[in-house]
Amino acid sequence: MISEISNLFRARASVFRCPVLQERFLRSATSSQNPLVQVDLPDKLFSSIEVEYRGHDREVLKSYSIFLEEVCRGFGITKGRLEVLPYIRWVQPALRSKFVHKKYKLHYETRTHITKFEVLNLTGSTASTFLEYIQRNIPEGVGMRVGFVERQPLPLTISAPQ
Repeated sequence: MISEISNLFRARASVFRCPVLQERFLRSATSSQNPLVQVDLPDKLFSSIEVEYRGHDREVLKSYSIFLEEVCRGFGITKGRLEVLPYIRWVQPALRSKFVHKKYKLHYETRTHITKFEVLNLTGSTASTFLEYIQRNIPEGVGMRVGFVERQPLPLTISAPQ
């Protein structure tokens, strides 16, 4: 098992040695002659990003799912599974009048429909561009939750078996 994991990360080692895609400048508090220090950071790798969006209208969520598939096709991103979860039903009974006539009640009901969309194998810059684009074009009345699974190299304390 550990040998399979180490072989996987050896195969991906060239990805971690790729040219630096991000540059950040830090101000040095101790050095007054050279106030800006350039720090090179490698781009992050994500094995999957899961986008969960919720709304009260099922047809709006269907059209947004089609929009997400078209965005993936346009950006050349590998899409994973699309999962439609069962809706959440919330019922609130209320009296018709404020104080009396307890047998005359109204029922207020809301249904929250949930859809999960998965995107696979992204870099950090592509992920931020993709998420910014889909969040700017989200329909009204739809909420979104995003989950990341980031790839990282094995720590130095773990070595391959000899």
